[in-house]
Amino acid sequence: MLRNMYKARPPPLPPHFGDESEDDNGDNETSGSFDSRSPSPAIHPSKLGGGPSIFSVSSRYAPLEWNAYFDEKRLVTVPGENEGESEITFNVFETHGKPGAPLFVMHHGAGLCALSFALTAREIKKIVGQDASIMSFDCRGHGETTSGDENNLSLDRLTRDLKNVIHAVYGKQLPEIILVGHSMGGAVVSEAASRGMISNLVGVAVLDIVEGVAIEALAKMNGWLQRRPNIFRSLDKVVQWGVKSGTVRNLESARVSFPPLVVLSKDSTIEDPSYIWRTDLASSEQYWKEWFTGLTQRFLSAKAGKLLVLAGTDRLDKDMTIAQMQGKFQLLVFPNSGHAVQEDEPDRMARELVSFWKRNERLVLPPRPFLPDHSA
Repeated sequence: MLRNMYKARPPPLPPHFGDESEDDNGDNETSGSFDSRSPSPAIHPSKLGGGPSIFSVSSRYAPLEWNAYFDEKRLVTVPGENEGESEITFNVFETHGKPGAPLFVMHHGAGLCALSFALTAREIKKIVGQDASIMSFDCRGHGETTSGDENNLSLDRLTRDLKNVIHAVYGKQLPEIILVGHSMGGAVVSEAASRGMISNLVGVAVLDIVEGVAIEALAKMNGWLQRRPNIFRSLDKVVQWGVKSGTVRNLESARVSFPPLVVLSKDSTIEDPSYIWRTDLASSEQYWKEWFTGLTQRFLSAKAGKLLVLAGTDRLDKDMTIAQMQGKFQLLVFPNSGHAVQEDEPDRMARELVSFWKRNERLVLPPRPFLPDHSA
């Protein structure tokens, strides 16, 4: 699922990485050690005086606010569907188009959050203006979404959550919908599309996940989780790890998408802050194979346009290679990206998603003009 993390060749380093040895303290972040004890307040560069020369390492990784990328952030509560089920309050980000405009619905991957689509959402807005709307939300057990049943990350539960939050925000009469899912989110949107759960669906885009490769990579996930640091002393250290580990190669995206991935621990104090991961990915192991087993069939059976975006052709398995040669879906490769393709190359991602929508939008023909019958 995160196959690029295990390649021997490290990812390209972002700007500023060559003059930061004073911040590393000899640590090897990718090995799981991250022992920088001094609290480092997150200061937005715009609050600092002077030019870039006075920027501290902290300011380079300072968190960025969501409102530079979306129009609105709100909490949407959905009651339990059956007796005994807990209600869930989704954290939803929206960019509004004109009434009836097509809607891009973004679903993030496991352990990530809605803001992993922040830069892509901003670029889509630049391209289409008011001609489309965008919604990205934190799924169950992630980000700022809260529920009494946070650990139920079954594919069926996540898929019903997707349907419920769309209907809670936009009602039953939906505009044209384009579902976009990254990694685990790709499995969720494919499931929803194959089951016909989303009305007025015109397209399904799956980002950097293929069944065969995903299941093969799951064997390495526990090892990766064990090497990942468990505690951070400031939010800018979370951002720094996200970039230097190669998880995200775009510094701006990491600054907006990584802070929501952690929360203050119970032992945290003002003098000694301690941030831990918001989502316990290890506890979701029982669902990993379920997410991806059958993904190929679900994706190909969707009655809508289909787009698969990969970071490399090595991610294609045999079944998807055959389906691609048969023209059953559109394939795009982003060779300069890591697993987080929508974060690493948001400009291109936005252009491709808009083009995908345009190719698959329903053609509305004008009414036929009345022609009098002269045969009489």
